[in-house]
Amino acid sequence: MKKAMNEMKLTFPSRSANEGFARSAVASFLSQLDPAVDELADLRTAVSEAVTNCIVHAYRDTIGTITIQTSPPSDTKPSKMRIPSSR
Repeated sequence: MKKAMNEMKLTFPSRSANEGFARSAVASFLSQLDPAVDELADLRTAVSEAVTNCIVHAYRDTIGTITIQTSPPSDTKPSKMRIPSSR
């Protein structure tokens, strides 16, 4: 029997107020891995930078949609975070 994969997909408007929400949501989801404090800080920084770049560069003059997909690592694949372009 194949083990169920735990994944998260989060979609929100590209407003700067949502950067903190995205950072907290991803960190909360991946906290199931029991990361060290410095690993969690690095993760939050990466999410913050990625979301801010989407807001500043992809949606400079308009409000668009940002989608974050992530899953914890498994025996067959590493953990990844993907923010696809919704433009």
